[in-house]
Amino acid sequence: MDSRLRWAVVTGGSRGIGRSTVRRLLADGFGVVATSRQPDRSDEHITAGEVDRFRFLRWDLSDVDSIQQYADQVIGEVGPIAGLVHCAGAQLTVPLGMSKPSMVAGLFAINTFTAMELVRCFSRRPAVDERDAAFVLVSSVAAHEGAVGKAAYAASKGALEGFLRAAAAELMPRHIRLNVVVPGMIDTDMMREFVDRMDAAQRAALENSYPLGIGKPEDVADLISFLLSDRAKWISGQSFVIDGGHLSRES
Repeated sequence: MDSRLRWAVVTGGSRGIGRSTVRRLLADGFGVVATSRQPDRSDEHITAGEVDRFRFLRWDLSDVDSIQQYADQVIGEVGPIAGLVHCAGAQLTVPLGMSKPSMVAGLFAINTFTAMELVRCFSRRPAVDERDAAFVLVSSVAAHEGAVGKAAYAASKGALEGFLRAAAAELMPRHIRLNVVVPGMIDTDMMREFVDRMDAAQRAALENSYPLGIGKPEDVADLISFLLSDRAKWISGQSFVIDGGHLSRES
């Protein structure tokens, strides 16, 4: 194994933003460990020159108690990591009066508690590259707007952003940067499942609320790549909204 190669872990790496992030980081020269509880789809476009820099590890990260074991397996496979991107997540649209504690617990498990545990486990030696490292967590504009039916989902993402600055303050003395990206509506399988339940008027209203258009997974992957790179070496503890002007239009 090339000791100079810097490895990044990408959760939710088989689809959507995670899959695009895998592709972008490989193009940028990282080694990438993609993780998903779904069958592997992330290696469909791996080139011959990238094979040695790609690993896929199938894991259900909503089982928070298993994450230390997961981290140990990653480190045993590739050594210390220089990047962590938590894209895996769950989305739920349900009126507040119809939500159940089990639904809320499921959202917090993967969206919030898994993220916190990943940061904890991968920020400890020897799990992290001693030279420097950068972690990125994926939130949502749902935490910043009053969308009906999104209370539980917004709470799980809002808690993630509440975790950010205190955790970043602890990690910076260890040369680990932690930031959050806050995407708006992105054209992914998850978004299409949500939009397919809308009528034509609702779809038009949604599209009109994004002045720069609905985002592509690559848009978010580009921002994540920047935050993991040395170009962002002076940035930590920050949230970056990337939403095609959606929140600006509503403010």
